[in-house]
Amino acid sequence: MIHSVSTKTVPTKAEMIELQIDYKSDIPLNRQIYLQIREMILDGRLPCETQIPATREIARKYEMARMTVNVAYEQLEIEGYVVSKPGSGTFVCSGLQLVSGGQHKTEIELSNWAERMTSPEMTSALDVGRQSLESHHPNVEIDFGFGRSFSHIFPFDVWRKLLARYLSTDDALLSKYGSVGGFGPLREAIASYVGRQRGVNCRPEQVFIISGMQQALDILSRMLLNPKDEVIVETPGYVNASRVFRSYGANLRPVPVDENGFRTDRIPADSDARLIFVTPSNQFPHGGAMPVTRRLELIHWARSRNALIIEDDYDGELRYAGSPISALQGLDDSGRVIYLGTFSKVLLPALRLGYIVLPQQLCEPFLRAKMLMDRGAPTLTQAAIADFITEGHFERHLRNLRKLYAERRGVLVRAIKEHLDDVVTFADHPAGFHVMLYLKDGLSEQHVIAETRKKGVAVYAGRPYHLGDWAPPSLVLGFSDLDNTQIEEGIRRLGEVLRQPAASMN
Repeated sequence: MIHSVSTKTVPTKAEMIELQIDYKSDIPLNRQIYLQIREMILDGRLPCETQIPATREIARKYEMARMTVNVAYEQLEIEGYVVSKPGSGTFVCSGLQLVSGGQHKTEIELSNWAERMTSPEMTSALDVGRQSLESHHPNVEIDFGFGRSFSHIFPFDVWRKLLARYLSTDDALLSKYGSVGGFGPLREAIASYVGRQRGVNCRPEQVFIISGMQQALDILSRMLLNPKDEVIVETPGYVNASRVFRSYGANLRPVPVDENGFRTDRIPADSDARLIFVTPSNQFPHGGAMPVTRRLELIHWARSRNALIIEDDYDGELRYAGSPISALQGLDDSGRVIYLGTFSKVLLPALRLGYIVLPQQLCEPFLRAKMLMDRGAPTLTQAAIADFITEGHFERHLRNLRKLYAERRGVLVRAIKEHLDDVVTFADHPAGFHVMLYLKDGLSEQHVIAETRKKGVAVYAGRPYHLGDWAPPSLVLGFSDLDNTQIEEGIRRLGEVLRQPAASMN
């Protein structure tokens, strides 16, 4: 930092200063002079009140126009590094000694929140899913990464036309800030869609557009949690939600799942949880849908304990047998359920848009909290999505997705039963775009992953999704970005690894 120097110095005149001028550089000559003299002043080579060489001397020595040097000196004076005294010359201003960073090492004190984020537990949690979503492994031919959209069938031609519609005709839409809560027509379109297709009870003013699921969870945690408050989560479960709650100091109470999702009978008797986070339509990552009896039990428990339920409906539309299961929110008439939806899984992840349906009493607090964080999602994108929904493209795209994902999931399930039937178990739930395989006890996840990678196939560990000290060895396999041949061959190679005696190494 810069601090003042209280002692006065006797003005001296500097000898001709040595500059390193690069006449071929893209940096203008006047800028080079300015930067180098400024550095000499700040590091003490040109002490306070020292007279620096006249512009004509610099110009003559370095064979350049005097005007070039004048421009550099003027900039130094404008910024307060030097002062020009008519008849006397140009002098370094007082109070400009720069303290060396090496002598005064900065020690930054982190907040409690930042300390939690840098703890070993949180650091490992932050890496979960990143490999599956972002990594590109050399020599991998078949990648069972999950959470990826099936971009091959997205109607990009329609999407471009919708964007062009506003780019070419609606200058007013692009020339002002949008609503913090979201683009009005999109909120109306979503309210209509989730009411019609997901059984959600809401009005448009209860729908808020968010920049992805994590933003919604972050705002909700700020609004609803105090340090040490208890939050009930599923295990295995969506670790990105757990890490947000934990970052705000919440105490997590994991509740196990089974083939029917969240087990209400395993909620601890002494629990005083403020929040319950569940994925009832298709439990992530285990698989399975909560039956209505459990849903009603959960709502009753929340009412009796004055708790709130966060329902993550991340892939509720992607069910391949019968119609999609209606949302938990539609069973609640007491304002206990917060409903989260996303466009990332069924449209394009790069859109980074989702939506949240809030109980009426949370709408105004949420709006004010969101206002502190951003001015709202891009209006152009929201307008295009609104038209995509209202003109029928969205539901037509969903029908195509269901058909193709159902086909690929069928190939995956048949391949598992053919090549892995005696070495793994899994929840055969006809939904979603991934499957969690449970390995035999004694098998090492990391060893299986490494050996499978040698065969050109990438699979991913299930351990990070389990909360607690123990987790069964498991793998999570996505199929949305693979064709039928790749799925079949990838599972065949995985089977070869799982049947090797060395696979049991820990």
